[in-house]
Amino acid sequence: MEISGDLSGIKASQIQELKMLSDYQTERQQLLHPEILRGLNRLTQLWNREICVYLSRGGVLIAAAVGRHAAVTLPPLKGRSQSKHLRCLHTHPNGVPTLSSLDYSALTSLRLESMTAIGVRQGELTGFQLAYLTSDGNPFVVDLSPNNWQEFDYYDSIPDPSHDRKGRKKTETKPEKERAFLLALQEADQEFNEDLEELAELALTAGVEVVGQLVQLRRYGQSRSYIGSGKLEELVHRLQETRAEVLISDDELSPTQLRTLEMETGLKVLDRTGLILDIFAQRARSREGKLQVELAQLKHLLPYLTGQGQALSRLGGGIGSRGPGETKLELDRRRMRERINLLEKELRAVLQHREIQRRQRAKSGLTVVALVGYTNAGKTTFMKNAMEQAGFRSDIPSGENKLFATLDPIVRRVQIKPALEILLSDTVGFIRKLPTKLLRAFLATLEEVQQADVLIHVLDVSHPQAIQQAETVHEVLGQLECQEKPIITLLNKVDKVRDDEEISKLAQVLPYPISLSLKRGDSLSPVWTVLESMLE
Repeated sequence: MEISGDLSGIKASQIQELKMLSDYQTERQQLLHPEILRGLNRLTQLWNREICVYLSRGGVLIAAAVGRHAAVTLPPLKGRSQSKHLRCLHTHPNGVPTLSSLDYSALTSLRLESMTAIGVRQGELTGFQLAYLTSDGNPFVVDLSPNNWQEFDYYDSIPDPSHDRKGRKKTETKPEKERAFLLALQEADQEFNEDLEELAELALTAGVEVVGQLVQLRRYGQSRSYIGSGKLEELVHRLQETRAEVLISDDELSPTQLRTLEMETGLKVLDRTGLILDIFAQRARSREGKLQVELAQLKHLLPYLTGQGQALSRLGGGIGSRGPGETKLELDRRRMRERINLLEKELRAVLQHREIQRRQRAKSGLTVVALVGYTNAGKTTFMKNAMEQAGFRSDIPSGENKLFATLDPIVRRVQIKPALEILLSDTVGFIRKLPTKLLRAFLATLEEVQQADVLIHVLDVSHPQAIQQAETVHEVLGQLECQEKPIITLLNKVDKVRDDEEISKLAQVLPYPISLSLKRGDSLSPVWTVLESMLE
């Protein structure tokens, strides 16, 4: 049995005494074996600390944790798949056998079979309070006294999962959104964490509900667990309170950090890159887009495939490496690399096909104009308006007010004036902290930007971090080696800005600024005038 928590000042013989309680097996109909209860009561009085234990479906103690002043942290669950068959029991040294809101939230978030509080005062039992989770999501609570607890049949008292608390047949309900908790580091001089706000928008786009967030100063972060040990303990409690089901980090996590957070919290853990890739997977519609998403996901996951140290994962490395052949770890890695090579080969074929298309376009002599900008800035709306104002029937769906609403590139021929016809290309939006490997995976899409003659940078001037978003776009263009291309800056959503001075500040630092509102349907004539003068 594993024992965790605050063990300071406790003798090794007493810890061994707690471990030896796992020798007793609780019957299915028993709430707890009497000898286990006697041992927990004695040690609770001796230490004046809470003791929390997990009891498996077979009635065996599998983990324990010790804590001070009603602040015991639940023993870490290495995997949540079996937690629905676990009972959690913990003592209260103050003698009050009452479950707290934290206990109820842990019961729900960890999907335990039951949660029990045991009142202990001066080594004597004062009572029990246990709760099961019913199908309607509400706890079913049972109170037991020191006199009747041994007559209580635990197994018969478990509610039927096919019925609600009132015995009515369970009806099918719409599945609830996954509950996400956000985690971030920030600089000491940073009053407002815009990255965390953007992470919340990304989570919303991915279809999850944000139920809480935790921020720590970056200087206190740790290479092993991403955040400090104190914050990690606070995080575990917050996750139990909010009944979160997934933890999302604002920074890209190392394999060690991801494994540590998963082990300490018992939750699924994603970093910012993993979240963006999940959104991409939802948005991809074309074969090209799906290939790019899968390639990016595999390249992101490959470093996280780890086993018992690098030495044990080598093949044919002498002593200790001989045996039946490849380890499961190496087999998984090999298959993943083979899949990556296959996807890259298919994408090269896509690139060749697109290159043929570009050559045909080049023969037509038409100017290629690519729309670039931060995600959700209004690029798709610009393209739709451009086609409609030019008298073409637009087959482009209206842009959604979500991040990464457009993933697959769209190219359309637009006749602006009798003497001015262009090829207009809509591309995937940019975002802060976009890893280089994601840019490489989406090279087939971003080549539209690299091959363009002129770029139109669509900027949402109503956004509080508009200037930072503009800087991000120019940084990504620098990574694509496109910063020297002619750029027109479209200051979009001016109808949402009350202070004209803010727009003037942006116009002073950005090339060829043009203010308008695409949602309002303003004329694009000023854009075409500047474009025509550029081409001349």
